[in-house]
Amino acid sequence: MEKKIEKISELFLNLICEFYEYDSKARTFGTDTELYHSEIHMLQCIQDNPGLHISAIARKLGITRGAASQTAKRLERKQMIVKEMNHTRGSKVVMYLTPKGEIACFNHKCAHEKYNTIISEILTGSDEEQLKFLSDFLLQFEKALKEN
Repeated sequence: MEKKIEKISELFLNLICEFYEYDSKARTFGTDTELYHSEIHMLQCIQDNPGLHISAIARKLGITRGAASQTAKRLERKQMIVKEMNHTRGSKVVMYLTPKGEIACFNHKCAHEKYNTIISEILTGSDEEQLKFLSDFLLQFEKALKEN
């Protein structure tokens, strides 16, 4: 049993490493501009919450205001977002996606749907007990990672 658990652990950790390598590479998401993980997720946050200011975006993403500000500057240079003054909110700068940013978000969502399809196909035929086991395992693993 111990050898089987070691083998599963090795397979799982290899999968995590492969996915991390793939996910951390810059991709264009249907545009002519490379975007990194942090950038596409900020675009997604802006699309889901148009008109937010940088502090609110930072809170939603769980990053510092400085990190959010730097990412927003890169996205503005890449013509993915526009910043506008919102005088009704105390002269705060708020952000919106450009058409190019919208295209990137659309293609990012398509990539997520592709993952969902792959997982769905793999899990088709699994019974409730198997799905519960897998879900519980992943939740426990995530919790253990956050605690360490």
